[in-house]
Amino acid sequence: MDYGEIQERLQRLASQPVRDIPDERMSRVRAEIRRKTAKSAALFERAKKVVSQGVEHVLSPTDPYPLFVEKGEGSRLTDVDGNVYVDYVLSGGSVILGHNPPRLNERIADVLSRKGPLHGLCDEYEVLAAEKIAQHMPAVEKVRFFQSGTEADMAAARLVRAYTGKKKIIKFRGAYHGWADQFVTDMWVAGSGPLLASGIPPEHRVHTVLVYQNDLDELEKAFRDHRDDVAAVFIEPVGAESGSLPLMDDFHQEVRRFCDRYSALYVFDEVVTGFRLSLGGAQAYFRIEPDITILGKIIMGGYPSCGAVAGRAEIIDTFGGATGVGGRTAFVAGTLAANVLSTAACYFTMVELEESGAIDRAARVTDKLVAGLNAMFAARDTDYFAYNYASILHVEMAAAMAYRIDAPGGLQEVMRRKDCLEKYALVLRNEGVLSLLGRGFVSAAHSDEDVAAAVAAYEKVIDMLD
Repeated sequence: MDYGEIQERLQRLASQPVRDIPDERMSRVRAEIRRKTAKSAALFERAKKVVSQGVEHVLSPTDPYPLFVEKGEGSRLTDVDGNVYVDYVLSGGSVILGHNPPRLNERIADVLSRKGPLHGLCDEYEVLAAEKIAQHMPAVEKVRFFQSGTEADMAAARLVRAYTGKKKIIKFRGAYHGWADQFVTDMWVAGSGPLLASGIPPEHRVHTVLVYQNDLDELEKAFRDHRDDVAAVFIEPVGAESGSLPLMDDFHQEVRRFCDRYSALYVFDEVVTGFRLSLGGAQAYFRIEPDITILGKIIMGGYPSCGAVAGRAEIIDTFGGATGVGGRTAFVAGTLAANVLSTAACYFTMVELEESGAIDRAARVTDKLVAGLNAMFAARDTDYFAYNYASILHVEMAAAMAYRIDAPGGLQEVMRRKDCLEKYALVLRNEGVLSLLGRGFVSAAHSDEDVAAAVAAYEKVIDMLD
C-alpha cells in the first residue's frame, strides 16, 4: 500500500467517530484475564513493593496488570500461569529470528564458554560484527558500538555537532529517538511538544528544531532560519513510530537535497529498521545514503546490550581519541559497549540472517497477515485497514496519530482514540495475541497458523465494538 492510499484511508478513518467497547464487555474481558493470570497478579503485587510502578518495560501491557513471562519459543510466549500467546510485540521489533533461536544460542553459548560475557579489552568479535554491518549497509564504512538505541542516538547528536561545529538538530514531530533530554519533545504524537518532558529543563531542548513530516516548505524554512547552524536532520526512515506516520514518496531524496545544500548531515535512526527491512537496512530498501546510521534493538538478535553509530569513516573517527578530526572530538565511553556477548550476538545474528533468509520470510508472512486482515475488515464492512513495511505491521482501527494534538480538541480526540486502542489490545491479549497499539512486528518464526490466530483475534475485537 503506497503513501497516497495510506493517507487517504487514514483521513477517512479519522473523519469517523472511533468505535468503543462498552464497559460491561470490557469488565468481562478483565475478569477472564484475572482468572487466567493469578501468578502474574501476585508477582505484580511483589514488584510494586520494590520496582517503580511495578513495571519497567514501556511495551508491557499493564491493564489490569503486566504479564510475567516464563518461556519464549519461536513466535510464542508463555506466561507464568501457562497461557500461550502469539507475540507480535517481539520486544519492540528486536526479535527477527523468533524467541530463543537455537542455532544463535548455541553459537553464543560457545563464545561464553571460552571468553565469558565481558573482559573489557579488544576482541575479534567487535571487528567481525563491524565488518558485517559495513559489508551490507551501503552508507557504512566504520562502526562504534554502544549499549542501547537511546545511547546511540545521544552519541550521534554529540557526533554531528562535533564534526560540523554546529548546534541545531532538526527532528520530525512524532518521531522517537530515545529518551535523552534533547529528544524528549514531540514524541509519538505530532504536536505534543514537551508533554512528556517532566524533569527536563527547557534549555536542554533549545537546539532541537521541530518540523512536521512531509512539509518541505517548513523544512526549508527551518534550514533558512538557522542557516549556518544546522548540524543534522534525524529521521525514522519509514516515518514516525515505525511508519505510523508514513513518509511521502521521494521525501528522503528531498531531505538529502536540503542537507547537501545547507551542509548538514542526514541521520537515519535505524534502531527499528536496521536488519528488519533488509540486511542493508532502510537505506538499501529506499536506495538513499545517509551520512550516519543509528542501530539498536535487532542487531544483537535480542541479546543485550545493543546499539551502534555507523557511517562514513571521517565522521565516525570523530568519536573518542585525544585529537579527533581537525582537533574536534566527540567524547564517548561505556564499560559494556562492544562487549563480547553483544558483538558476538551481532555477528552471529547477521550470519544467521544471511544463511536463513529470515528477513524475507518474515516479510512474506507479514504480507499474508496484512492480506488476511484487509480481507476480513472488508468483509465486515469497516474502513479499518492494515499495511506493512516488510515485517513491520500496522493495523489502523482508530487513526489516533492522524490528529495534530495542537489542533482544537486534538488532545482530547487523541486520548479518546488511544483509550480505545488500549481496549482493543486487551481483547487481543485475552484471545492469545500480543500486539502494540496499532502496530506490531513479525518474525521468521511466525506461521500461517499464527496469521489465522491474529485475524480471528481482530475479528473478535470487531464483534465487541459498540
